[in-house]
Amino acid sequence: MSLGLYIGVNGCSLKTEDNLKVVEQIPLEKLILETDCPWCDVRPSHAGFKFIQTQPLPTKKNKHYSRDLGGFCVKNRTEPCHVRQIAEIVCGIKGVSLEEVVVQNALNVHDLFGI
Repeated sequence: MSLGLYIGVNGCSLKTEDNLKVVEQIPLEKLILETDCPWCDVRPSHAGFKFIQTQPLPTKKNKHYSRDLGGFCVKNRTEPCHVRQIAEIVCGIKGVSLEEVVVQNALNVHDLFGI
């Protein structure tokens, strides 16, 4: 942290209760939310799953993305739209609002990439 680095958090970072305790200790100002596409989804067996508030998008069991999926995601594959789940889990861990997490994440991304 003293080096000014950010820490990325994705579905794989939220598997165990110990993982959640680590994320709880990271200042919101140093977190970057990510999905680590394509294969790091949040599963019902993950400790962080209990904090997800929104229903995941419908899925189809395909091996690869195709435009023929028609609004469905590939089963067990994360997409950029799933970053909301990561934000909801961080909200649950830290006891803050979704707006606070999303706004701070945007500021962090802008700072990191000089946008």
